[in-house]
Amino acid sequence: MANENFKTQVITAAQKLFQERGLGMVTMEDVAKAVGKGKSTLYYYFKSKEEIFNAVLDSEINDVVVETLKRLSLHDILIDKLKAFAHTKFEMVQKRKSLYKAMEAGMDAEAFSQYMEAKKEIHQKYLQKEILILQQVFFNAMQRDEIPEMDIDQTEKKIFLFLSSIRGINREFVVHGNPEDDGKDTLDLFCELYYRGIR
Repeated sequence: MANENFKTQVITAAQKLFQERGLGMVTMEDVAKAVGKGKSTLYYYFKSKEEIFNAVLDSEINDVVVETLKRLSLHDILIDKLKAFAHTKFEMVQKRKSLYKAMEAGMDAEAFSQYMEAKKEIHQKYLQKEILILQQVFFNAMQRDEIPEMDIDQTEKKIFLFLSSIRGINREFVVHGNPEDDGKDTLDLFCELYYRGIR
């Protein structure tokens, strides 16, 4: 338990440092000082700054998953669950955008390349968790006869379509922005159209 508490302290401290200075400007010594330990103690738990960075990203993903599950549990019908899922994802993308932007400061080309690889790996892990969550949501909706029965292949294709569309909408609003629309109405409209389509 003490080990897990210390790891959590390291991840929290490192995340703050990465946001303040950028990943490229933070050293293992900086992280060790931030948690009040020597570098040797830090190396016992984490082999490198990259390993700490991966743990920070994993922690971010777990936070998103927990928040998503919490919000989904507040709703019974599929359309409300789809909207809750979409809105949670949208808010988390906005939050993580500033985190990632701050982390990228001061990186050279090699560090940036490694960083992008790590982000891809974490994205794949997160995608698998999202798929599992949505499979359960769809299965529950089928059990309640809210949507027609689908085999696993059909379900996976419909989930892929939903997630890809949400990612596209998020990209348009978070990356490009739209001063006349905060994105929430667009997400709701998409969820309603999608829901009608799968019924």
